[in-house]
Amino acid sequence: MGKGQSIAGLVLGIVGIVFGVLNGWFSIIGLPVAIVGLIFAVVGGKKLRQNGMPTGMATAGLVLGIIAVVFTAITFFTCGICIICAAGSGAFFESLV
Repeated sequence: MGKGQSIAGLVLGIVGIVFGVLNGWFSIIGLPVAIVGLIFAVVGGKKLRQNGMPTGMATAGLVLGIIAVVFTAITFFTCGICIICAAGSGAFFESLV
């Protein structure tokens, strides 16, 4: 019953990691994808555990989801800082001219 959710969590964790490594708009897309993958992995793991089935795929999805959230959060915030710095430096250089 929870096998499909575990697979979805695993796939979304992988997609989240790929988007987390990329910069720009991909990190904005990757963060919600990774969070949804985490939710699917947790819910699927609980259902598999209740039915006495192996939970390896749910655990892998959980780990990949956590890694994806960390990667996308770091990429999102560092790209935001770069954009803020670039916007501030443009105003600084305009004042010199």
